[in-house]
Amino acid sequence: MTLYNPQPFALTDRERALDLVEHVAFGTLVCTADGGEAELAHLPFLVDRARGLLLAHVARANGVWRRAERGEPMTAVFLGPHAYVSPLWYEHPDAQVPTWNYAAVHVHGHARGPMDQVAARELLDAMSRRFEAPGGWSLDRLPPELSRSLARGVVGFSLSIERVDAKLKLSQNRSPTDHARVERALATRGDDVGREMAAMMRASPVR
Repeated sequence: MTLYNPQPFALTDRERALDLVEHVAFGTLVCTADGGEAELAHLPFLVDRARGLLLAHVARANGVWRRAERGEPMTAVFLGPHAYVSPLWYEHPDAQVPTWNYAAVHVHGHARGPMDQVAARELLDAMSRRFEAPGGWSLDRLPPELSRSLARGVVGFSLSIERVDAKLKLSQNRSPTDHARVERALATRGDDVGREMAAMMRASPVR
């Protein structure tokens, strides 16, 4: 699986790409089903940089974990902020066409699983700590038998981070004037995505 990634947009800083994965957290896992067609699963992920892994879990009824058990190759796709770019934002709008700015990371590797019950419980606890507010919900709030029953209903697995393809399409191929105009338009349009895109553009200037 390859990503069309022209040089102005390619992010080669692996750690910065993993920062984006951590920020987005929710990705699409792509693997191959037994019949040869693509199989997708939409999952939250944790990044374990020390071991070079993405960590995730699925319902036991989801056959994806069987592919992890076989160590099959998989790709996790993370889409960051994205926004329409109007030609009216450019210095010379009558000579331009619309486009779309976006940030995306593809993590390629081989899956491993299933985790044993201790590791799977640690993953579920870590997921709760990552996504809950401080002092929020945890499995410890459940009666022990219910907690164990629910934990048996999911299967944890990992994806080795073997290759990272990251693309930041943030008007870096435009003139400094157009880049600044797009950034300003996104920053002032009044929504969180526009402000996030503008911030990413400030960190990725014209090359």
